[in-house]
Amino acid sequence: MPHGASKQRTTLLILMLASIAAIVAFWLTQSSPTDNFTPSDLPPAAIQQLQWHSSPKSIASITFKDQSGKELDLAAFLGTPVLLNLWATWCVPCLAEMPALDRLQANFPIDDLVVVALSIDRAGLSDIKPFWEDAKISSLKMYFDPTMSAGQILGVRGLPTTLLINKQGQELARLEGPAEWADQEVIEYFRRIISKEQQEAP
Repeated sequence: MPHGASKQRTTLLILMLASIAAIVAFWLTQSSPTDNFTPSDLPPAAIQQLQWHSSPKSIASITFKDQSGKELDLAAFLGTPVLLNLWATWCVPCLAEMPALDRLQANFPIDDLVVVALSIDRAGLSDIKPFWEDAKISSLKMYFDPTMSAGQILGVRGLPTTLLINKQGQELARLEGPAEWADQEVIEYFRRIISKEQQEAP
């Protein structure tokens, strides 16, 4: 084979490989929801299953009730980041993580972060109250969905499921399954998120 032809093929192969590498790199940066994150922004081990969306997602409207029986929707919390946890008293992992969610809320003023523990128990408060008292939950309020429809509307596949919602009422991330929410690294992680939200606020 002439030396010139061999050199031309080698050059063509190099160009093809470079093009493929560029396409793969572009795809990775476009598809990763954490492409602009520094290592300190990534979820700590205690909540490593937290999956960030590539961009904020609008949330379908849901209604539920508070412990006084007042009907609410997520719009009631606009202006404050929300950690929405869907759970039930018959869900053992839900019960196990609730004290940690309670401690997480205790670390933040209500204007900085609201943890909304939304029960889908059929009996509502009569199911929630005994557990609240036994577990000594003191920082969380009781919320329940008497229609038991919130999970389906939000596309929840199992319990517990937790949604991180920004001040504009958009879903930023979702975690399926239990987590150690009161871990100190998790608390610091949420402080960084809240600080960014405050800096980016108009």
